Amino acid sequence: MAQGPPQGFEDGLSSELGILIYLLLLMMGLVLAFAGHIVWRHLMSFIGAIIGGVFGFVIGTAVGGVLVGLIVSMLAAVVGSFVFIFLAEIGLGVVAGLFAYFVVYGMVGDVIVALVVAALALGLTVVFIEQALGIVTAIIGGLLVGLALIWLDWMDMTLIVVTMLGVMIFGSAVQLSAIKNKPATVMQARQGVAVPPMAPGAPGRTCPSCGGPLEYISEYNRFYCYRCQRYE
Repeated sequence: MAQGPPQGFEDGLSSELGILIYLLLLMMGLVLAFAGHIVWRHLMSFIGAIIGGVFGFVIGTAVGGVLVGLIVSMLAAVVGSFVFIFLAEIGLGVVAGLFAYFVVYGMVGDVIVALVVAALALGLTVVFIEQALGIVTAIIGGLLVGLALIWLDWMDMTLIVVTMLGVMIFGSAVQLSAIKNKPATVMQARQGVAVPPMAPGAPGRTCPSCGGPLEYISEYNRFYCYRCQRYE
């Protein structure tokens, strides 16, 4: 059978609480594996808000007391939330670049080639951040599932490894499929591409003055009547 949790880990925990913690870890792993590209922003935002809020409260309290600390804490929580999301995307690109550099340098032994490949890997990861996050979160989720199964001690190590790899592979496939089927406007908006406004769903809309057809002008996000020569 697989090994349980580390020695002494459960000294202060009841068996029921320990099982609950491992099941929560298992659920977290499954969520990350199959929906990581959706939830990661909320997770990083939450972590950044907590860290920013704590630092803001400590600094604000030291400068002007508890009231100032609370105000600075709220402001720092908002800043920390946005910063952590930004750092997560850049950090993932840097990790991909470093990994590509060491792999290529180990294979060809040329620093220039390794740097070029590393730069490409970093750029592609940032551009296709959704796909990269889907794969990375699927891997992390699979590792969490495997860790939870080891601690729960419900199956032998071979089945745990097979389950862990299955979660990683299947989770990556599910997330990449969901990203591929996501509307193009949503993907462009998340990548910072300007998306022209879409026409409101009003087929056959006519001018209330002359009864003629109205044409949607995307530049102004309004309908225009060429007979009356005015916007509606």
